[in-house]
Amino acid sequence: MRNLIEQSGGRRFLLSVMAGVSATALQWFGKLDPSGTTYGLLMAACVGAYITGNTTQKVKQATADAQASEAGA
Repeated sequence: MRNLIEQSGGRRFLLSVMAGVSATALQWFGKLDPSGTTYGLLMAACVGAYITGNTTQKVKQATADAQASEAGA
């Protein structure tokens, strides 16, 4: 199962896609405001959360790699 998730883009990507699909379905069925403001905010928040999570992971990974190389040296 883990391999399938990683091949599909990872957990964060799949959660972002599911959030986008959910927001689109809510907009399609008229559960959000007709102007699309809420939909736009949901999409911006989803993209922002994805970028923040990806950046945080890369920073933590770089720190862990640096510490591992110092320990091995």
